[in-house]
Amino acid sequence: MQSNFEKTIDTRTIKTDRTTFLKVLLVDDDKIMHEMLELALETSEYSLVSAMNAKQGMEMIASSFPPDIVITDALMPGDSGFSLITAIKSNPKTADIPVILWTVLEQPNGTVMDSSGKADFSLSKPFNLGKLLDCLTKARQLIKASF
Repeated sequence: MQSNFEKTIDTRTIKTDRTTFLKVLLVDDDKIMHEMLELALETSEYSLVSAMNAKQGMEMIASSFPPDIVITDALMPGDSGFSLITAIKSNPKTADIPVILWTVLEQPNGTVMDSSGKADFSLSKPFNLGKLLDCLTKARQLIKASF
């Protein structure tokens, strides 16, 4: 029996009796980052799904039930987060999905380096929860603007 608060991932957004959750896909090869983000978002209006590399991430994005928001690491084995962002933003079917790049690659002025030039938002790792939630709020506004 499913509880009132159990999340089901059969639609673009996830609805429970309490609220509507946006599905956030984290693409990162560091399992600890997945665990940290899951804990950080467990009481928020976001539901986390995970991919350990860009290929898995792209498969989830191309599925019948794509995520509402993507957070990707820049540097991963195989395809990078930069190539994932380029693939997302180059495809008309996925171009409107907000993408947050998070990485340890900082420029001397403290900004995050985005060699794809296509991420909607960027954060440095390790992440600051307040800044992450701010990016997610801004991403949510982009979603509302696209409907």
